[in-house]
Amino acid sequence: MANAKRVGDIDFWRGAVLIAILVDHIPGNLLESVTPRNFGLSDSSEAFVFISGLSVGMAYAPRAASRGLLAVARGCFERALKLYGVHLVLTLAALVIFAAAFWMSGVEDLIEAHGRSYVFDSPAAGFAGLVALTHQLGYFNILPLYIVLMLWAPLALALAMRDVRLALAVSAGVYGASRVFGLRPPNWPEPGTWFFNPFAWQLIFTIGLVSAIVWRKGPPRAVPSLVLASLAVVAIAALVATSVAGVAPGLHDAVAARLDLAKQDLGLARLAHFAALAYLVAVAPPLKRIVDSVVGRAIQGLGRNGLSVFAAGCVISALGQAFLGATQPYSSAGIEQIAGLAYTVAGVAALFALARRIECRNTPVPPSAAVGFGAA
Repeated sequence: MANAKRVGDIDFWRGAVLIAILVDHIPGNLLESVTPRNFGLSDSSEAFVFISGLSVGMAYAPRAASRGLLAVARGCFERALKLYGVHLVLTLAALVIFAAAFWMSGVEDLIEAHGRSYVFDSPAAGFAGLVALTHQLGYFNILPLYIVLMLWAPLALALAMRDVRLALAVSAGVYGASRVFGLRPPNWPEPGTWFFNPFAWQLIFTIGLVSAIVWRKGPPRAVPSLVLASLAVVAIAALVATSVAGVAPGLHDAVAARLDLAKQDLGLARLAHFAALAYLVAVAPPLKRIVDSVVGRAIQGLGRNGLSVFAAGCVISALGQAFLGATQPYSSAGIEQIAGLAYTVAGVAALFALARRIECRNTPVPPSAAVGFGAA
């Protein structure tokens, strides 16, 4: 019963993250200004990867104990292969959407921004890069990270089942080496490196995986000193992110220049802020009541069908970007904001409708089978 409750909590937060990702991926809409990234040093990316690690740990640790690590490695590889196929389909869908929007509007930015220009200018090399995962479109670059993390998962799980401290030490060592020596997968055919560096981001994934193993006997306890320290980190981060609610203009930029906030390499300030926030979420009783509410259960539905909802969100956000980009030359800023808000609300509603339809049509997947995105 307690395990089912923890799975429900994870589904809720996975669903909430998917909503935030959709809102943040439709630039210019009014809701974009109230997502968590505006009030702290981390954003939905950290939550996405941590929850993925947590889900993998919950799903595969029992399987490793009963069927062995080879079965786990095979399952993780099959999952990575499925994610690879989904990534390619979503990328191609995005290219078709933006090409169609350009054809109808003539707005060149639609086929030039966020890595799209190389595919249209040099199709052979561009598509080869897409297939090799060395060329990733903007807003479509988190699945390649997750694919690599699923390949890393069997080793991380093997280490964690021997000793969670060993898993964390090895993961931290890989993270440290990536930061010190600049280890990053290269882009091709364009220069540069991956937007999400898997050598760095595996740390937060591994922390999630280890947490699943540690929490099998129960959720974390609220330790007063840790709660106070976490509250201080979250509060200070909120003041910095908002420049004290606009009272101290320039504070965010001044402080950010002195903190390790690199998103590509999972800056330490981002990691510390997310760790504090995640701990508070895990031990806060009022939030548990929200999770169990009517709205909370609907959000859990998004999380239970995470991969389908994520894929739909990618298509919805691409359609929104294309529509707003194509109409921008012909509309005022006010009209664009209203249209963006209306579209975003409709998009979120569509995600709920999709999850509801899937759950009404199919037999629900047992909670222990949910991995990363939940039911595929």
